[in-house]
Amino acid sequence: MQENKSGDLTKKKIQYYFIISHGLPFLMTAIFMILEGSVFVNQPFFNQMIYIAFSSPLIAAVFIIWLYYSKKEKKNYWISIFDFSRIPWKMLLFILLFPVSIRFFAALITGQLLMADFQFNLSPQMNIMYAITLLFFGPVPEELGWRGVALPLLQDRFGFRKAAIFLGLMWAVWHLPLFFFRGTFQYQLGLFSPLFWNFMLAAFFTSIILSVIFNETNNSILAVILFHYMENLTGQTFVINTTAEITSNVIRGIIAIILFIYYGHKSRWPGFLSPEFSGLPTCSPVFVFLPESRTL
Repeated sequence: MQENKSGDLTKKKIQYYFIISHGLPFLMTAIFMILEGSVFVNQPFFNQMIYIAFSSPLIAAVFIIWLYYSKKEKKNYWISIFDFSRIPWKMLLFILLFPVSIRFFAALITGQLLMADFQFNLSPQMNIMYAITLLFFGPVPEELGWRGVALPLLQDRFGFRKAAIFLGLMWAVWHLPLFFFRGTFQYQLGLFSPLFWNFMLAAFFTSIILSVIFNETNNSILAVILFHYMENLTGQTFVINTTAEITSNVIRGIIAIILFIYYGHKSRWPGFLSPEFSGLPTCSPVFVFLPESRTL
């Protein structure tokens, strides 16, 4: 009976979380479309306001934490944001080097295969202020919610495999409204274009990798913020052609599938809300192997 009540409560938390995380941006997008009188939104004011709605993962997290977390759970949550000791040095190398490595090797592979010029250039738009902005408009508010709250809840109820797949799909879909706002990066990719699907798959694969990183670092929110940030930063900093972009995502997908199969087979991950959680290993064999392999 007690187990059923606990399961029902977890289900309710999950429902509340995704109603808020997805409801806010989709509802605001619909309102702006109606006010604009068009499927695609062009008003600069609306283009700015939509980013408020995309703080929804953080808003949902605050709601769940405020309503349901105990003092111990709140303390553990905040510690996981700042505790650098949870991240083993080999994991830190993976976090810092993987995003730039796959872009470099993708550029190298496509250049050799297509006999084209090697393109791996620094973006002229990148500067220190923009780099700082990238951290606080994306990685921080998103990971405080997606991996900080949603993933532990999903894993407590469904286990690693189902949780990782579901969150990856939901995270990809969450970006969909941005494709309807002129001036956004997503709008420039084109709705349902090849680059649209490449972006959605990249979000899904990245979410799988983030789920593994989160579990492998004793549920470190700091670790997933750093990886998310490095993905965004390298994507904005190092310019590669379209073919190389797709190739880099193929590499990302292969690594994500390997990690998904390995961890889905070897482990069941309890979230820090789970009563049996007592700390996970600081390093696993797969991350001893990956940084030393040719894939990075």
